[in-house]
Amino acid sequence: MRILASVRGQSDKAFAEELPRLLAERGLSQRKLAQMIDLNPSHLSRVLRGADRTHPSIDLIQRITEALDLPACYFPELREAAVIAEVKKDPQLRDQLYRQLRKHDR
Repeated sequence: MRILASVRGQSDKAFAEELPRLLAERGLSQRKLAQMIDLNPSHLSRVLRGADRTHPSIDLIQRITEALDLPACYFPELREAAVIAEVKKDPQLRDQLYRQLRKHDR
């Protein structure tokens, strides 16, 4: 089951900060979302509270993104993971980015 998103584009807010707003906007509870993606509701709660230093996995963020019908790049964690994956695949890109970052440090 997918819930049509009224938001388009992307968010600059971290997943754990943005998700509660999205749920409230859609009238969904954490429990209902967890049910939609076949996840233990207490795990989702721990992730959102950062309890026991629990962080959301990229897989979890992707599953929630799909369930809420958000763009694949909506959460910054997903954009960051995509960049890292590309950098790991392309040594030239890695070195180019590294040189650019070093220029900013000077």
